[in-house]
Amino acid sequence: MTKVITKEDLLSWLRQLAEKYAIIAPVTSNGVTLYKSVGSSEIDKINLNFSKTELSPKNWFFPPSETLFTIVKDELPRIIPASVDREAILFGLRPCDAKGIALIDKAFLAEPADVFYQEKRDKTTLIGLACLSPCLECFCTSVGGGPADLTHLDILLTETAEGYITQATTEKGKQLLTGAPRQEKEIIPPVLPSLNLILAEGITELMPRVFNDAYWDRVADRCIHCNICAYVCPCCYCFDIRDYVSKGKIERVRSWESCQSPGFTRLAGGYDPRPTKGAHFRQRWYHKLLYFPPIFGDIKCTGCGRCVRSCPVNIDIREIITDVQRMKV
Repeated sequence: MTKVITKEDLLSWLRQLAEKYAIIAPVTSNGVTLYKSVGSSEIDKINLNFSKTELSPKNWFFPPSETLFTIVKDELPRIIPASVDREAILFGLRPCDAKGIALIDKAFLAEPADVFYQEKRDKTTLIGLACLSPCLECFCTSVGGGPADLTHLDILLTETAEGYITQATTEKGKQLLTGAPRQEKEIIPPVLPSLNLILAEGITELMPRVFNDAYWDRVADRCIHCNICAYVCPCCYCFDIRDYVSKGKIERVRSWESCQSPGFTRLAGGYDPRPTKGAHFRQRWYHKLLYFPPIFGDIKCTGCGRCVRSCPVNIDIREIITDVQRMKV
């Protein structure tokens, strides 16, 4: 027997949860689907049939710009750290996006952990939706994921004709589901879709051999430094930190950055350790495919395909991997 919740009961349950938790869920407006905060009266706005949001849910844990702390100049200066007021539920994640959060966890929660990120992470429950209609650019199975991968979720919901199959994978998820109006039914799980497959296995071992190849300069000529690939990526986490002074207080602000930006990692005095466009372009792929895996055990890619879909000059990570595998060294 399988525990199932109907669509009507699911929305009713979310309305109840919204009284206690902040609910962040996919909402479509003007044809664009994004994760947004929804109150109990807005639960009906949640889109349960989207294919993929334009931006990943990493924004909740790692916003495009956030104040880390504020220094107030009174008689004695006081440091006021940022904090999270409510526990939250991040609802409707596709498994690839849950993996993206898990990859950022590896970097931000490694000792010494980023306390601002960790507080949000600890106070958030992840409820996912199995992906039954992947996009053409998806390739999650090539990088260790899958349309119904529940590894990085607290709860996974899988849509069927009778409702949503519910699977809790953590204690946090099990406790949350105790209040859900579920029924036990005999259900045949839906057939999961097949996906585009690239052979990414072994790419980490190949990357060092082509570091100085002119290939990176050739492909970089197409790049226009828009940085959209980093901003839509569910697991890119490069950032810049700046201090802003206003009306007797100082705010330290962390904002997204991209390793492909011309000024990224430029040192005092103007020295740039990556002085060419090709070197900056190369950095993105080496971070994902060579530098990250030995430290954290995974390629830094979820196979969501957002960068493929969004790049205005059609630079495709699947082609990058295939090209490196074909290079003669």
